[in-house]
Amino acid sequence: MKHTLQSQRGETIVEVLVSFLLLMIFTSMFVVSLRYARAMSQKAESLRETAYAFCAGLYPANNTAPDWVKERDGLEFSFGDYGEFTVNGVELDSVETRAEVTENGQKTTEQHKFYRYSRKSKAEGTTNP
Repeated sequence: MKHTLQSQRGETIVEVLVSFLLLMIFTSMFVVSLRYARAMSQKAESLRETAYAFCAGLYPANNTAPDWVKERDGLEFSFGDYGEFTVNGVELDSVETRAEVTENGQKTTEQHKFYRYSRKSKAEGTTNP
């Protein structure tokens, strides 16, 4: 009987507590990562809806053309030590769109400006190089 009570088989209470603590730590890390993934998924959905709304403003329904506004004529570029140069015959156009965005239950209206480079038309007196 004396030898039966002093058996060294099994786990001590410290080993059980450490194992349980490690299990809880890993479980909490998993739950936190799930919350983060869900938040990022909702953010991605919101960004996707905003992008769709901006594109709908850029390409309106009924095949109407967007209202491009001339921003600048002749584009100037600078490359540090290599100097500056101007590209003639090219103009910068822009169109501004608005989108209603719902984030955290609040609706706001965001604006975005799309740009494009275009060649001057011949009607404006430019010739092709």
